[in-house]
Amino acid sequence: MSKNSRPTARLDNSLQALVADAAPQADCCEPPPPVPERIPPGGLASLRTAREPVVQAISLGKRFGGTQALVDLNLTLLEGEIFGLVGPNGAGKTTLLRILATLTRPDSGQVTICGHPLDQARAVRSRIGFMPDVLGVYDDMLVREYFEFFARACHLEEATRDYVIQETMRLVGIEALAEQGVEGLSRGMKQRLALGRAILHGPRVLLLDEPASGLDPFARLELREILRRMQRQGVSILISSHVLEDLAEMCDRVGVLSRGSMVCVQETRELIDRQGGRLLRARALGGSEDLFGFLSAFPRVEGLRWDNQSLVFRLEGGDEKDLADLLARIVSQGIALVGFSEEMPSLESAYLNVTRAAEGWEVAREEAS
Repeated sequence: MSKNSRPTARLDNSLQALVADAAPQADCCEPPPPVPERIPPGGLASLRTAREPVVQAISLGKRFGGTQALVDLNLTLLEGEIFGLVGPNGAGKTTLLRILATLTRPDSGQVTICGHPLDQARAVRSRIGFMPDVLGVYDDMLVREYFEFFARACHLEEATRDYVIQETMRLVGIEALAEQGVEGLSRGMKQRLALGRAILHGPRVLLLDEPASGLDPFARLELREILRRMQRQGVSILISSHVLEDLAEMCDRVGVLSRGSMVCVQETRELIDRQGGRLLRARALGGSEDLFGFLSAFPRVEGLRWDNQSLVFRLEGGDEKDLADLLARIVSQGIALVGFSEEMPSLESAYLNVTRAAEGWEVAREEAS
């Protein structure tokens, strides 16, 4: 670090401690076998069953004043898998990640990471990399100085330090900016900087809170490739994100949080197929109040809601005959449709359906008027 460099933005004290304790340990858990290129007989589920858990959280509870942030939450992260966390704001995602990162103490429950309980903070921190949703960076440094500072904080061996820094900058796509100041980086480049800091010491478990925030579509694609590459190297990744398209593309499993509880954990494809359903949109001439009333009473219509100018719902069963019967019944009621379309199942629709079911969500009739 140059003599004139002065840290002008402080990191959270607990995060500083996490970084300082992230030194490689001699008794670090053995790297898991790489993810095979071909899916074995029995599919991905059989492959994951054979892997050991690297993170286990049992009956976690956490309260902040009068707010219950986590309620009896269970989570298992397996070797070499990417696990996505989804849920509305305030569901408890960030609280869970901070507990796993040893930055927040749970009120109840147990956590082990690579076989170490949370009270063995130094051993845990040497095995995890954490990227928070709110960036804390030292603005008055060059990018290279920034990595050198954290490499020393992580006690990386001096003989290999420069090589590790160079490879990390190359991996996150910030190598060309090595001699530029951190202060002048865009939001997206600071995201890359924070990701590089999280993986600098070679963690076995990566905890990411909204890593795609501020990234353009191309940068998000690059982020997916970086995480897949790390997965192939045996790193286990727990990622919280509101960009559900990205999670659908790269996550092996997805957990849905609602009001502090893990209400659903499934393989990503299975979750989409089972919970995504056939999503239908309908709009009637002169307003949709009559259409809303009809669909509300129709026995196989589920999840009816008002979305801007259309009514959105799922049709139980949902084959072509059921759809034709529904349309015929709408027309027979004298309701003039001016729009009717179908959307394929997606992680977004699955997430909305699971969350609304968990929260007892209903559409008020006034919303359709």
